[in-house]
Amino acid sequence: MHLILSILTALTLLHVPKDKVGAPLLCGSRIVDVNRPRGKVFAPGQRNPQPMLAAFRRVQDGLVLTPADGRRGPGRRPGPPPAFFPIVEETEDAFVIDPDPWFSTYPEPLSAIPPRMLGGRAVEGGILSTAETDRYLLVTGRYKYASGLEVTAACYLLYLRETPMPERFVDPQKAGYTRVEHRGRGSQRPAPALRWDLSGGRTIDFYVDKTFPAEWFPYIKEGIEDWNKAFRAIGLGDVLAVHAEPEGLDTSSPLVNMVRYMDVEESNAKGDVLFDPRSGEILQGDILWWKNVVDLLQGWRYVQTGAADPEARQEDYPIELLGPLIRHAVCHEMGHVLGLSHNMGASWSYPTDSLRDARFTQRYGTSASVMDYARYNHIATAKDIAAGVNLLPPRIGPYDYYAIALGYGSDEPEPGGYDYFAPVITAAISPDPSAQAESLGNDLLRSSEAGLRNCRTLLNLDGLTPQRQALLRKYYYRYISLSLSNIGGTVQGVPVDEKTRNRTLKFIFDALDNIPEALKDAREEQRILNELTGNFLPERIRKTCGDKSLKRYERELRRYARKHPGLALPEDKEWISY
Repeated sequence: MHLILSILTALTLLHVPKDKVGAPLLCGSRIVDVNRPRGKVFAPGQRNPQPMLAAFRRVQDGLVLTPADGRRGPGRRPGPPPAFFPIVEETEDAFVIDPDPWFSTYPEPLSAIPPRMLGGRAVEGGILSTAETDRYLLVTGRYKYASGLEVTAACYLLYLRETPMPERFVDPQKAGYTRVEHRGRGSQRPAPALRWDLSGGRTIDFYVDKTFPAEWFPYIKEGIEDWNKAFRAIGLGDVLAVHAEPEGLDTSSPLVNMVRYMDVEESNAKGDVLFDPRSGEILQGDILWWKNVVDLLQGWRYVQTGAADPEARQEDYPIELLGPLIRHAVCHEMGHVLGLSHNMGASWSYPTDSLRDARFTQRYGTSASVMDYARYNHIATAKDIAAGVNLLPPRIGPYDYYAIALGYGSDEPEPGGYDYFAPVITAAISPDPSAQAESLGNDLLRSSEAGLRNCRTLLNLDGLTPQRQALLRKYYYRYISLSLSNIGGTVQGVPVDEKTRNRTLKFIFDALDNIPEALKDAREEQRILNELTGNFLPERIRKTCGDKSLKRYERELRRYARKHPGLALPEDKEWISY
C-alpha cells in the first residue's frame, strides 16, 4: 500500500529548473471534458481567454507562483493571490515541487469556465496526471461541483522567453490587427499588434482534428495554406503547413496548433490565439469549429445565391459544393489566428457593377478581403453565372496581401487599389455605410435591392421548407435594415448626400409596402419604422448635415406618413421642427 502511494505521489510531482525560477510564465488551462458544455461559452477544446502572466520565486520551504500582470478582478478587487508549492526535493539543477495544494481544486485564475458558473470551490476531485517539457509544465485535473458540473481541465505553466519579441505597431487606419490592450491604466503607448515570430525561417504546423470527415481535409488544408501566398509575396516562403492529426498527439499541449471540432449544438467558428502579453507574440493558435457551422454556411449560400444558382437550392450540399464554403470559413478564421481583425469595408473597395463581371470576379472574388463578412455574390443573376461570374469570396484578397505585408514584412508596403479598411462597428445601425456585414460593392442600396430580389424569387420556387422560409424572412428585413446606414451616415468623414438619403427612404417604404405575405413580420416592420422616427437617426442627420437637412428629412417622412399608417410622427419629439 505504501509503495502504491509513493508511486502515485511521484506521478504528480513537477520539476522546476532552477534557471526558470524568476523567469516569466504564462498560466492558463484548456477544457479536456465537461459534462454540461454551454454553447460558445465553454466546451471541450476551449481555454480561458485571459491567461495569467506570473513567475516562480523561492521562499524558505517552497516556490511561490506570483502574478506579474497587475490583473484586477470585477469591481477592481485585488488580483489573484500567490500560489504556494512545497519543495519535496532539491537536486543540483531543479526543485521538485508538489502541485497538489493549488491544483486540488480548479484554480480560479486559470479557469476556462467563468468562475460564477462554477458555483464555488470543487467539492470533489484533484490531479489526474502531470507532464513536463523544457517549454511547459502541465497539470490535468478532474473537478466536480455542488451544481453537478464536472470538468476535466489541462492547466499549463508555459515558460516565456526572457527577452520578448520586438513589438510592431500597425497603423489602425491602414489595417486591422488584434492588439495587446491591457497595458497599465493611463498608458499612452500604442498597443502592439498580435503576430507570430517568423524570424529565422520558422514555420507553423497545424493539425486537423481526426473527428472531421476525411473528405473535408483538403478544403481545411487549403483554407489555411492559402495564406502562404501572402507570405511568399514578402519573401518568407511557405510559413504554414497542415497535417492530419497523428496518433498520440497531445492535444492538451499549450503549444499544439489545431483545427478543433467542437461537438456542441452551436453555429460558429473562431480563430483563437495564445499570446505573450508583453509583446503580442502569438505562441499558439486554434481554429474552433462548432458542430452546426455547416448549417450556417449552407443557409448563407442558399439565401444569397439560390435565386440565380439552382445548385444552391439543394437541401444537403455535396462536398463539391460544401467544400469551398468550408475553405472560405477556415481561411477567414486563419486570418484571425495570424493576428488580423475584421475588415468590414473590404467589399466597398469593389464597384457594384464589377460583381457582375466574369473576369473581375474570377480574379478578385466578392470582396477585397477574406476578413470581411461579405460572403457570397448576391448581386449576380442567372445570366451572369452563365457568363462565368464567380459567386464565392476570394481565397485571400488584395487587402490581405497588404495587411500581411504591414504586419510581417520588412518594408512598408505601398497601398494598392483595393486595400480600403473599415473596422467593425458595434452600433445597431452602422454610422458608416461602407462598414457593413453582408453588403456587397460600393452602393449600399443596390446591394440591398439585389438581396430583396433574391428573397422574393426564392419564395416563389417550389419546395420551400419552413426553416428556409424563416431564413428568407430574416434576410428580407436584414437587407432593409442595412440601408438605414445611409441616413445621416458618413464615409471617410463625408456625409451621405441628400439625394441618396431620399432614395433610401423610397427604397425602405417600397420594400415595406410590398412585403410578400409569407415574409410579413409586424414586429420587424415596426422596428424599422421606429428607427426612422426615433431620436437616433434624426440626431445623426443634425450632427452630420445640419438643421436644414433635418427639416427636409422630416418633410420626406411626413410625405410617406400620409400613405403609411404605421409611421407615427408625434409632435412632442425633440427633433420635430414645425
